[in-house]
Amino acid sequence: MDQCFSFLVFSNGFLPSSHMSAVIAQLYENISITEEDGAVHKISEEVIKDGVDDVDRCLVGKVLSGKKVNREAFKGLIEQIWSPFGHVDVELVGDDIFMFYFINKEDRNRVWQRGLWHFGKSLIAIEKPVCTGNVTNLGFNKAEFWVQIHDIPILCMNRRTARWLAEQIREVVDILSESSAGESI
Repeated sequence: MDQCFSFLVFSNGFLPSSHMSAVIAQLYENISITEEDGAVHKISEEVIKDGVDDVDRCLVGKVLSGKKVNREAFKGLIEQIWSPFGHVDVELVGDDIFMFYFINKEDRNRVWQRGLWHFGKSLIAIEKPVCTGNVTNLGFNKAEFWVQIHDIPILCMNRRTARWLAEQIREVVDILSESSAGESI
């Protein structure tokens, strides 16, 4: 016996709220899912491996702007300024959220390590996606900044105080010392 679904269409487009519960209950009673309805298909290990490899060559970015981003202008600019790091394809995947596809992991890592990127006057928050995650679950809430603190007392010009001051802002990634000729300490 063939399974089918029945649909109710109301000419005025509205279902009176007093009848809604009864109609939903009746439709629910008529739903039947059996093994004949369709098999569950598993993705092959090879396809999963390809997906993992693809994710390892991607970045996801969100333009933190109060207004809608011009997709074509953004795509053109990113492809141009990131071309020295390698070829990148840009795809819009959400509201001002873009997926960046690189040919290899090294190109992706060069863009990642290069640091802060912006479009116009708006920061692009970039994240490395994870295999099992979803783009909508990414926070886009971290960016690394160099912060300089000026006019501090000589007594406070040491690594311990520098680290303490930096920790008051956020997590410390690195501390640069002028006395070390531009090297990080």
